[in-house]
Amino acid sequence: MTKFEEYAAGLADSEAVYITSPVTRRYATDFESSDGIVFATNKGIELFLDMRYFEMAKVAKSRGRLPGSVTVREYGEARKYITDAIDNGIGKLIFEDRRTTCRALELLKEVYPKAEFAGAGDSLEKLRWVKTEAELSRIKGAQALTSAAFGHILDFIRPGITEKDVALELEFYMRKNGAENAAFETICVSGKKTSMPHGRPEDVILTPNSFITMDFGAMLDGYCSDMTRTVCLGQADDRQRLVYETVLKAQETGIAAAKAQKTGKEIDKAARDVIDAAGFGKYFTHSLGHSVGIEIHEAPNFSPRSEEIIPEGAVVTVEPGIYIEGEFGVRIEDMVHITADGCEDLTPVDKKLLEIF
Repeated sequence: MTKFEEYAAGLADSEAVYITSPVTRRYATDFESSDGIVFATNKGIELFLDMRYFEMAKVAKSRGRLPGSVTVREYGEARKYITDAIDNGIGKLIFEDRRTTCRALELLKEVYPKAEFAGAGDSLEKLRWVKTEAELSRIKGAQALTSAAFGHILDFIRPGITEKDVALELEFYMRKNGAENAAFETICVSGKKTSMPHGRPEDVILTPNSFITMDFGAMLDGYCSDMTRTVCLGQADDRQRLVYETVLKAQETGIAAAKAQKTGKEIDKAARDVIDAAGFGKYFTHSLGHSVGIEIHEAPNFSPRSEEIIPEGAVVTVEPGIYIEGEFGVRIEDMVHITADGCEDLTPVDKKLLEIF
């Protein structure tokens, strides 16, 4: 039984969950579609899809790719099915108030005037905080592909090519080797642009003896990976080495501090203190990390503001950075799986400073 099936099974007889967002719909049914409705009660999960997806979902169900309690239905049946359920005792519809627009809620109330509507709050998102073994396996698969892409790109990088060339080659490699898509828009910045944490790749020729920062990941079987590496095209100077080694030490310290039952704030501080002590504190301008799963940015987080307790089983990035405007920047990022007594690093890629000649 999946975690969403357990959640649905625990609903009261008078309750149902109404889901329309693509992310939660996929999490609930393990089926991807741009449109559709999930209507879940303690008796089962109904997935309503239009003709674009209906046959695909039926085939997936027949092959055991959807959870056992999911029934695939035609989209046109949804209104009557849900109205009948309300007439037969479903008094409360729990909806995704974090993802539903005001206008969409107004329309729902017009269509189902007899129902009481209650926001789910963060209860649905919190189901995803702790990864199951099946989810962890998918994330590890996505990261293995991402790690392989990094090994490939090291042989591809050379003088005369552009940031866009690198970003496209990374994405092409991942797609060619099984990824559904890139997990997010690939970042590749070089030279002075490495001071931009989320800079976009452009037709900028890679600069000799300068850093290249690549932040990328694969989506594989519905789950994401995320890693960042900074390398040098040519030889790094002493200041570049100092900054790189500071970021690496901060990252290693953050990984060593990552453990279940700590707050995200505590883990962030462990890494941040290293950068502060080296005199670069004002150049570390974002949080230490975010959770990864079916979405690239999930909760809980390693953040200076996060009082949330990090649970055993979460998958979170550890990605400190130093960004000096007008000079350069460095970021190093791994994903870790939180355990009771520490964490497992899911990014088995060497982090020593690589100089490409």
